[in-house]
Amino acid sequence: MRSLLPPNPNYTAACDFIDSPAIEPWHPVLAYITQKHQLGESRWQRISEGGNALFRGQNASGNGLILKLVPPNWRYQGEAEAAALSLLQNQTSLAIPSLAASGEQDNWFYVVMNQLPGVSLADVWGGMNSAHKLYIVRQLADFIVELHSLDLPDAHPLKPSWHQYHQKLLDDCIARHTRKQLAPQLVDQITDYLAASPPYFDDDATFFIHMDLHPWNLMVEEKGNGYQLSGVLDFGDAVIGNSRLLELATPLIFLCQGDPALTATLLEHTKVLSRPADDTLQHALMATSLIRPACDFNFVLSQVPVTGPRDNWQQIAKQLFPITD
Repeated sequence: MRSLLPPNPNYTAACDFIDSPAIEPWHPVLAYITQKHQLGESRWQRISEGGNALFRGQNASGNGLILKLVPPNWRYQGEAEAAALSLLQNQTSLAIPSLAASGEQDNWFYVVMNQLPGVSLADVWGGMNSAHKLYIVRQLADFIVELHSLDLPDAHPLKPSWHQYHQKLLDDCIARHTRKQLAPQLVDQITDYLAASPPYFDDDATFFIHMDLHPWNLMVEEKGNGYQLSGVLDFGDAVIGNSRLLELATPLIFLCQGDPALTATLLEHTKVLSRPADDTLQHALMATSLIRPACDFNFVLSQVPVTGPRDNWQQIAKQLFPITD
């Protein structure tokens, strides 16, 4: 059988293939997956968002489907998605996609799941007033506490050796930020900043960590004059591990966006501010953000208003995580 996808692309080639807007190169693999899993006469439409190839279609019953194709370069995201959806089904108060099918084709991993109702929080977040944003942040904090309270199996594909996982993140950190074209003067400071950081990566407890709770991965539905959270997407970075800060760093940046009231609400409702709100916590959050996998820090910095110089990580931490006077 001839290849339906580039079987061994390098990182740049994989990104270029996914970023191309044309849908025609995907038709053969879409037809193959549709037939293999008896998905009906689905007419797939390309979704332009995200770092993977995403398509929207329908199954034979007319229900909405999402198909995600993940290249071999970061296929762990597809495997994590399938494993997480299987583990969490019917265990959370917010809706998550149900897994319809998964598999491999030409070294690419694919996941087929149902489409959740509602609209993306990213589409309405900018137009919300402060009170509505505060309500959403409280809801998200409740979900995080719920997620971190789940009973989990002793062994699971999402549960790595935490020490080895942490060390790999440290080993990959500089190369990733360099590849993402972060300012060299900031890259040069990362090693010393991490070396000086307080303990930040082991809470001596085990949690399910989504790791990517930002507006593009959260669904909302209208409620009264505003919105309420209704669903959670994209479990490609999920892990079972020991760091609550690894969960909180993303919503602090992408939802709280340097707002002290939203920041305090998220930290208080997830019980993290039971520890002193000083520059130690600020440093720990910054260190966690720097080693977080698949993080484009130029994009991170664009999400938080500039309120002063950003010449070093101490200055940046104060703007991203405003938890000290």
